[in-house]
Amino acid sequence: MLSIKNLDLKYQNGFSLVAEKLGIELGDNGLVVHVALAPHLSVEKTSTHLNIQISSHNELYVALRVFKENEDKATFKIDYPKKIKNLTFMLDASRNAVATTETVKDYLLNLVIFGYDALQLYTEDTFEMEGEPFFGYMRGAYTKVELQEIEEFAEELGMELVPCIQTLAHLNAITRYRQYGHLFDTLDILLVGEEKTYEFIEKMIQTVATTFKSKKINIGMDEAYMLGRGKYLDKNGYQNRFEIMVKHLRRVLDICKKYGLEPMMWSDMFFAQGWGDYYNKEKQIPQSTIDQVPKEVSLVYWDYYHTDVDHYEKMIEKHQAFNNPIYFAGGAWKWIGFTPDNRFSLAANKASMIACANKGVDNVIITSWGDNGAEASPFSILPSLAYNGVLKYGHQEIDDAFKHTFKVVTKVDFDAFMLIDSANQLTNNLAHKSTANKHFLYNDILLGLLDSTTEAHYPKIYTKHVNKMKKQMDNYGEYRYIFETQFALLKVLKKKVLLGVELRGSYQRKDKDGLLKSLRDLKQTKKLIVEFKDAFMKQWYLENKAFGYEIQDLRIGGILQRIDTAILKLNQYLNGQITRIEELEVEVLDYYGNKDVVQKSHNIAEFRYKPVVSVGVTV
Repeated sequence: MLSIKNLDLKYQNGFSLVAEKLGIELGDNGLVVHVALAPHLSVEKTSTHLNIQISSHNELYVALRVFKENEDKATFKIDYPKKIKNLTFMLDASRNAVATTETVKDYLLNLVIFGYDALQLYTEDTFEMEGEPFFGYMRGAYTKVELQEIEEFAEELGMELVPCIQTLAHLNAITRYRQYGHLFDTLDILLVGEEKTYEFIEKMIQTVATTFKSKKINIGMDEAYMLGRGKYLDKNGYQNRFEIMVKHLRRVLDICKKYGLEPMMWSDMFFAQGWGDYYNKEKQIPQSTIDQVPKEVSLVYWDYYHTDVDHYEKMIEKHQAFNNPIYFAGGAWKWIGFTPDNRFSLAANKASMIACANKGVDNVIITSWGDNGAEASPFSILPSLAYNGVLKYGHQEIDDAFKHTFKVVTKVDFDAFMLIDSANQLTNNLAHKSTANKHFLYNDILLGLLDSTTEAHYPKIYTKHVNKMKKQMDNYGEYRYIFETQFALLKVLKKKVLLGVELRGSYQRKDKDGLLKSLRDLKQTKKLIVEFKDAFMKQWYLENKAFGYEIQDLRIGGILQRIDTAILKLNQYLNGQITRIEELEVEVLDYYGNKDVVQKSHNIAEFRYKPVVSVGVTV
């Protein structure tokens, strides 16, 4: 028991919230908590007091976690200095799922306990703007009241809520509306150099500046590789893309300065000429390029794909050559469908955080994108979230001490929680960043574009995954609902992964018994998909606003309808009503278009719905 009767009032609400989360009892007869500011975190338990030294308000709640981890000891003193000064988490609220305010608050509690300092909310058009009814329309956009409610909660925990918007590209959601058409160059890239564009950008920046208390702002500006190649080219002729970029950046920085904001931006446009070019360690950036980049913007080097420290260190050195403030952004892999890849995230984050500590990068962001649907729960990456928290303090091993930390906070065994990755794990090689969870779910029964990627032993793998998770289902506590979704998905994949292959084989061999078996399997698979849909729907509405779920209904409903079509055609064929099933007569080729090599699914990262289900141009 702890007594907070002498605790400064500014700490008491947060202290109570975190104590309840950790199961720490508060009362006047407990150890008297004493808090003081110091250069680094220190926690000391004596027979009468809990003496805590913190370098910032939010570290108080890391101290509470350290106390909980060691509460069985009569006395102890633990020094816990940082290796990374500031750790931020970025939650994607733009790729279909917009977390409810209650979900974000729950997330903030986890974040602060694990050692995070700030939360960035990634909102392309998912924040309301006055006089712009189509901005965030039917997308679940946060109101000003909702954002300020989240911010007030973050403040109680000593955390900062930072706006993260887009001021160059990735604004595709509003390209459908005619009143915004004049603002775009090509694709989802803004038409720079036009006053109307800067009026719109200022309106976005003014909105967040008058909503958030933070003076920091992430202005985006990534992946605009077609900048100046559309309407801009028609109006101005060909111009150097880098020069266009710098002119635009200066205009946006002037707007930020007007509102007293400190901007940061993703750095890839200064390094890459196109997709895949960003991480070329040997590429030399001309000094003339470096000199033109304004120094009042922080550059965010983002990289989620590598597991060697040397790679990150070399890329950090290239960024440091700019003499701009530097952030590093790693990733917790939840953007590959319904199932995350914590296994790879842990390895990549370890390498990148070590490199940041070695190279003196004080500011780290952990992103959690939701590309192509945002199906995965934000809580599915708690192992990655927790690990980055301890990496901040220099703890590098996934050992018993870390696993104890994880269980203290989540009440779930770490190894049991890591089973959440199962649907993607077809091998033991962490470099195999498969998206099997999504591409096998949506792989069409009749077309079978991904049938060539399967291997005969995949059902056995999924059977093992099902059995392992089934044994743990009663141990997942408040996160059971997430594992119910994954368990239902595993059962679907176990039955469906080879169904198309077997159906095509039986058809081409004219094996009637095999076709009858496929017919039974199709009906069983349909029932399993309905069970999965029900579990996933429950998960979605527990965590997110309603908007965006319609996409899931349409996609999952599409699978069910295609199974009905397959059942109908198969019955018609077996009954002699039709003489052929055209789709099953086509030879399945390699998914990626290779002529001589067929790539297998254990190393296929295809999280996009459209190319999985059909080669049709109007999906």
